[in-house]
Amino acid sequence: MSRRRERPNAALLAVGWVSLANCGGTAPQPDWSTVRDTLPSGTIRVTNIPPANIASAETPPTWTLEEELRVGTVEGTGPDAFAYLKGLVALEDGRFAVLDSQVQELRVFGPDGTHIATHGGHGEGPGEFADANGLMLDPQSRIWVPDTRNGRMSVFDPEEGFVQSFRFADANFNSRWNGALVDGNRIYRPWRSGNRARLHVYDLTMTRVDSLPLPGDAPEEEEWDPASQPGAFYQEMGGGYMMYGIPFYPSEVRHLDPRGTFWSTRDGDPQYRIKRWRPGGDTTLLVEARRPPVAVPAVERDSVIDMLREMVSSMGVGAWDWSRVPSFRPAVEEIFTSAEGNLWVRTPSRGEGALFDVYSEDGEYLGTASLGPGFGSGLRLFDRVTPVVRGDLIWLIATDELDVSYVVRARIAPAADASLQGSPQ
Repeated sequence: MSRRRERPNAALLAVGWVSLANCGGTAPQPDWSTVRDTLPSGTIRVTNIPPANIASAETPPTWTLEEELRVGTVEGTGPDAFAYLKGLVALEDGRFAVLDSQVQELRVFGPDGTHIATHGGHGEGPGEFADANGLMLDPQSRIWVPDTRNGRMSVFDPEEGFVQSFRFADANFNSRWNGALVDGNRIYRPWRSGNRARLHVYDLTMTRVDSLPLPGDAPEEEEWDPASQPGAFYQEMGGGYMMYGIPFYPSEVRHLDPRGTFWSTRDGDPQYRIKRWRPGGDTTLLVEARRPPVAVPAVERDSVIDMLREMVSSMGVGAWDWSRVPSFRPAVEEIFTSAEGNLWVRTPSRGEGALFDVYSEDGEYLGTASLGPGFGSGLRLFDRVTPVVRGDLIWLIATDELDVSYVVRARIAPAADASLQGSPQ
């Protein structure tokens, strides 16, 4: 195994400046260091090491997310009154669109938040939806809307509306769409059923052209055993069984980027490790960060266990093994990439708000963006819709104390106490 020690990221100022012109506009923090080595498999491992003094304190943010536009309302029935959002895309010219799954509508807004158009609605006719559950954007700025229950993919011009639809069916319904439009010419759709895990590849007419195995794929004859799932409690009940996800269990986190590359953690691994791989290929990059683990407050863990204990007791079944409930939060909560290709990793915060570590495409730590407790006058991140990052702007979904949803556009600005600052571009 080859190994070389790199100088702290301050030496990467020139490279970092170019990368960060597209995600916040400041140089890498000088007190993080990087070790890069090659594993026997050929995988490049990049270990990002924070300074020792963050072991007992939060990492000082490099950037803060400063709200500059909010769309949404507590009252009313207009297009800015959102029920339940399942999709978000941001166009290069600043327009953005959301999918409100409760009313099955695609709503488009201008850069200033003005409503431009609403498309769709419940139904089976052209441009209507049965259960649309996500949005994708193609290079022509058209919006693709998957509707698995209607068995089709519909394409919309943001302003003019419905363009055409293509039939497809994979008998795999998800609460959120997990596919991606790759390189502007094909669609990747991860598919799972029991022990079967495949990647279905479609052309732009939704004709399946390939099917590749994904990690965890098993022979068709091998039966799925619900009692052996490490991330869930299992209980037989009469002629059936019940499964309940273990709170704070580090389930796999996966992101499929627009170039057809997967970024993922390993199921059951609480450490900060993210691998980059392509379907049918080997892992080419392993990104690690030696952040100290964030403990689950004892009162919170005890409260969750008490709730589960009461539920199990009321159902007349035996107690579960409560020691399986972790005492630390998973180190990686979400993964996504910016339009420019930088890797964003949501990691748990010791306080309120959210933290996003940002890495270059080759795994170098560039800085941390903070969504603090003062963000949006009490808004909190809605983590079921992936944020969108373009240049020095980020679009995300947030909710207030009444669970009212808002689309927020924030500017990625240098933090006031960042040791090195640049101008966002």
